[in-house]
Amino acid sequence: MKITMLTIGSTGDVRPYVLLGRELKSRGHEITIATFSGFEKMIGDAGLNYYQLSGDAVKVMSNVMKPGVNGVGFLGELEKSLRDVAPVLLNDLYHACDGADAMMCTYFGSLYYSIAEKHNIPCIQTHYFPMDPNDLTPISSAPGQHLGKVWNRTSYKLGYLLIGILEKRYLTQWRKDNGMEVRKPQTKPDYHVNGHTVPVIYAVSPMVLPRARNWGEHIHMSGFWWDDTPVNYTPPRELEDFLSAGEKPIYIGFGSMVSGNMSKTYAKVLKAVRAARVRAVISLGWAAEQMHFKSNSRVYFADYVPHDWLFPRVSAVVHHGGAGTTAAGLRYGKPTLVIPFGGDQPFWGARVNAIGCGPRPIHRDTMTVQRLTRALIDLTGRGSYRVAAEELSQRLRLEKGVQTAADLVEKEIARWKQEDAQA
Repeated sequence: MKITMLTIGSTGDVRPYVLLGRELKSRGHEITIATFSGFEKMIGDAGLNYYQLSGDAVKVMSNVMKPGVNGVGFLGELEKSLRDVAPVLLNDLYHACDGADAMMCTYFGSLYYSIAEKHNIPCIQTHYFPMDPNDLTPISSAPGQHLGKVWNRTSYKLGYLLIGILEKRYLTQWRKDNGMEVRKPQTKPDYHVNGHTVPVIYAVSPMVLPRARNWGEHIHMSGFWWDDTPVNYTPPRELEDFLSAGEKPIYIGFGSMVSGNMSKTYAKVLKAVRAARVRAVISLGWAAEQMHFKSNSRVYFADYVPHDWLFPRVSAVVHHGGAGTTAAGLRYGKPTLVIPFGGDQPFWGARVNAIGCGPRPIHRDTMTVQRLTRALIDLTGRGSYRVAAEELSQRLRLEKGVQTAADLVEKEIARWKQEDAQA
């Protein structure tokens, strides 16, 4: 069976599909991942097909995660990033599914559903963060993680309405040109394609995000998607020497975050590391080309080190709160401090704190040297964080998220096709 996976975003959006795609390929399916440039090697190394979409992942992430952007601002910046490329991108997505028997997609409104509708193929939605109404948390990118149930429910209505209005601007003409009825803005997820209900798979553990009681049977939680293959990584001698030179360091890294003044952000981090008297491995990620720091006895700077190799070797982790990075820290039982930049990251920071695995998050926009110093001292000095993280780690390791998700993909595609045959 030929399955095309559509995703627009950063490494945290693409890598989970590489893991799931690799599992599906081992079961005999042909997998194509359609995404921005920059991920060809990652996809190719997994033995999967790559289809390049028009657009720039670095530009998109830089715009939507810059200081002060959340809620309506997040959607506004996303619109700016995609405005010029939208017509071409729609056609890219359509042709990426040429010849596919089914498609999967990360979240991008109902845009992907139009592609599935036009091709008349099964569609499976995957989420890495909450996008279905519930009492526990507001919709992704909405402010106010602690405002309560009423706001949490209301945020989904507002969020989907805004998303629907934005979609209508860019999707209406394409649907008309392709002989399809115009989709109207909704105040809730519209999981309907050609008479079918789109199945949803959350790549999240219910031990971290409890499944909402009001979710329909089409919504599944597979658990986090781990990479269980041995890590193929040879560290620089300098990194090995640093790790063995004293007490276990903490990890600090912001992955694909390159928005705002990253030099200023890292300068605050360095001052806080010194003030808290901790050792740190600092991964510069996508910001590496902008930074010119030198390692010393207390801080080691790295461009990139695989989490699955490094996290077992550190005492705690500090990061932006991407879904994959958060899951990796919890998998290895590490106390976690989240410094969210935007998007779904405040949610992950709030969940880590709520389950007792780390301090309350500090948003990058409000981070000061003093606040970060206190948080680092709390992160490394409070034993309850370590105990909670280690206990959760033992339970998370029992999950087989990738295999469970692959089972669901095969089951839901078969169900969809059976419904077609009976229609």
